[in-house]
Amino acid sequence: MGRPHPRVAKRATLYEGPFTVLLDELRDAGRIYSRAWVRHPGAVVLVPLIGDDVLLVRQYRHATGQEILELPAGTCEPGEPVEETARRELQEECGYLPRALRPLLQAYAAPGYSSEIYHFFLAEELEPSTLPGDEDEDIEIVRMSLREAQDRAHRGEIGDAKTALGLLLAP
Repeated sequence: MGRPHPRVAKRATLYEGPFTVLLDELRDAGRIYSRAWVRHPGAVVLVPLIGDDVLLVRQYRHATGQEILELPAGTCEPGEPVEETARRELQEECGYLPRALRPLLQAYAAPGYSSEIYHFFLAEELEPSTLPGDEDEDIEIVRMSLREAQDRAHRGEIGDAKTALGLLLAP
């Protein structure tokens, strides 16, 4: 925008997997400094509705050391349209195929250190359809009224930010 951006003088790859961790040496107006950051292909977050109910998943998250109640979500595969990722993830995690997907929002997950963008969708007209899930996932499906889930988000009882935001975006 108004000011010139720092120039990447050197880049090192620290980790490669489903995402990449990079260390950049930046030069900006005579200053030299480093930034570690995550290059991520993006993810989908689904608000799946069955009538007045929403489907959530409870799963253990190693980084937190606890089980977390979340909206179904997942990482985009390279070259996969986000709508296809959304359909695939809901089939893998909840056993439903959404016939109607409505985009709600696109937002950076944590722009201070990651390029990951969340693509939020309202998923409706669900029909049973299962795909095998990831082998490292142990998911419990939790169905509750959308109103109750939204109330929990408002009270701060939903600890996952993408889930709280997705629930509060739902009509």
